[in-house]
Amino acid sequence: MQLHTRLLLLLLGAAFSGALHAADWPMSGGGPHHTMHSAVAVPLHPRTVWQTQIEGAVYAGPVVVDHEIYVAGHDKQLWALNAATGAVRWKRKLGEVISATPAVAGDTIVVGAKDGILTALDRHTGKILWQTETKKRIISSPIIDGDTLYVGSNDLHLYAVDLNTGAVKWRYLTSGYKYSGIFCAPTVDNEKVYVGTKDGIFYALYRDSGKLVWKRDVGSSVYRAALLNGDHLYVSSYDRHLYALDRSSGGILWRTELLDDWPMGTPVLVNGTLYVPSRSGKLYGINAGNGKIEWRDDLGVTVQQGFVVGSNHTGVVAGVDGELFAFDLGNRRRVWEKTLNGAIKAPLALSGIGLVAATEDGVVTLLR
Repeated sequence: MQLHTRLLLLLLGAAFSGALHAADWPMSGGGPHHTMHSAVAVPLHPRTVWQTQIEGAVYAGPVVVDHEIYVAGHDKQLWALNAATGAVRWKRKLGEVISATPAVAGDTIVVGAKDGILTALDRHTGKILWQTETKKRIISSPIIDGDTLYVGSNDLHLYAVDLNTGAVKWRYLTSGYKYSGIFCAPTVDNEKVYVGTKDGIFYALYRDSGKLVWKRDVGSSVYRAALLNGDHLYVSSYDRHLYALDRSSGGILWRTELLDDWPMGTPVLVNGTLYVPSRSGKLYGINAGNGKIEWRDDLGVTVQQGFVVGSNHTGVVAGVDGELFAFDLGNRRRVWEKTLNGAIKAPLALSGIGLVAATEDGVVTLLR
């Protein structure tokens, strides 16, 4: 009986561990397609489990893998926190402030900093494995797919870098002026990598060679990653429009003007509707097929990032005064609001351990 009990506990533990791994949030947007969707539900009655103060402002999104949370800050450090308690496991000083969300694959975590250096570390110990230098600051969050990571730099290049060695496989020079560059994270599929630039051009490149497939003018700066869904890419532009592009040709299928302000965050798709907030706090529901605005809600607060969405079709968006708003996107109604102390200017993360938010004053909060 004791042996059977131990075996049962081992099996349950393995099942729990596997489920948690499947519900990780390992990089910006949750993955290479930037769906912003998690395999777990948004908590409907959230409570604060713990809060941990780190030593600098946070503008980069946290990532969650297994039982660890990784968060980078303007204190020039990358932090590893125990997800159960919030205790600091390790921290590693890098050369400059960090505004880009890290990315994790296997035992490796990669982050770019404003000194233009891309750093890979052992995520268990914080030991630096390799560093690769670009010529200007890195604001773009790296995306890992297979053994390659893709990241943009303000030196106008998109880089493909070997995850194991840090060797540059290729780099592509985008057009742009002196203070232009790549601010958003790339979006990746099994053939191409897609990225927008500050000068308003959106690119599709072959992921293996970096050769240009197509490019499209989307009116103004692209600061947020594109959503890839089926044959479409959905792109938020600072010309106050949301664009739907054909994934194969780059052709504009439709573009929709937000009535009052700039779209903030990667749009999320739920049941045929794209949801995207504007900077002034309007939340839009847009028909993904034709671009028609079907619904709008006024949050009444400024927004700098977009949604995360759970398996229960509940989405959470944050305001810069610390507000969190949860919406049932099936019924398009608010289900809860909660306010944290401090401005939320970093993306949220939703994983098997709960909802993670980081505020500008350096407080990391786990809600569940």
